[in-house]
Amino acid sequence: MDRTDPLKATAAQAERLHTHAHDLRNRLAAIQQVLAQLKEGPSDPGSNELIEFAEQQYFKAMRATEELLDDFAVERGMGKLRLEPIDLASLVSAAIASLQHRFDRKQQVVTTTIDQSVIVDGDAHWLGQLLNALLSNASKFTPREGHVQVTLKRDGPSAIFSVQDTGVGLDLADLGSVFVRYAWLNSRSTEGEPQGRSTLGRAVTWAQAHNGSLIAQSRGSGHGCTFTLRLPAIP
Repeated sequence: MDRTDPLKATAAQAERLHTHAHDLRNRLAAIQQVLAQLKEGPSDPGSNELIEFAEQQYFKAMRATEELLDDFAVERGMGKLRLEPIDLASLVSAAIASLQHRFDRKQQVVTTTIDQSVIVDGDAHWLGQLLNALLSNASKFTPREGHVQVTLKRDGPSAIFSVQDTGVGLDLADLGSVFVRYAWLNSRSTEGEPQGRSTLGRAVTWAQAHNGSLIAQSRGSGHGCTFTLRLPAIP
């Protein structure tokens, strides 16, 4: 370890930890895929209980890996952003189009209220990842024939993007952990979609890297969710 900071790994140690964590996550993800396949087989209370227990252990192992990297201050950032003026309305439309197959598969209705004049200074790749994360999350946790409302507007110096769904919602405990990578939450996807539970945690990092913020709101289980992204807008 670096003697000047016993909790900070040297560059070589950080690289080794990062590589090991990447390999471990891949192996654990393979286990999760097997569990997903088992879910699609014959169902009975005993096997369902075992599968849920195994899934919980998967999440705990993934969360412990993240905490280890955090404890040793191993950087897992985005690299240097390539900032440029971004037409956020176009990026939102592209993100919806890229996920339309998911909405169609579950017969979900997506409605939009989009201000076409919202420009932000950002990295198109990472902002696209952020928008996709919020939209795919809404589809995943909204039942068949549910509704997703997408809004983009300008509010003074800020661009406000929100995704409101009629999905499973979040209880108070889940709201406190929804942005924690691989947290074990009470909410479940509606049709057995994978629940990696890391994307929203990364989405917060992507928002903060653009000097923005991301918050989640819900009136409780069964009452849907609203995720709101706020970014500085270009005059």
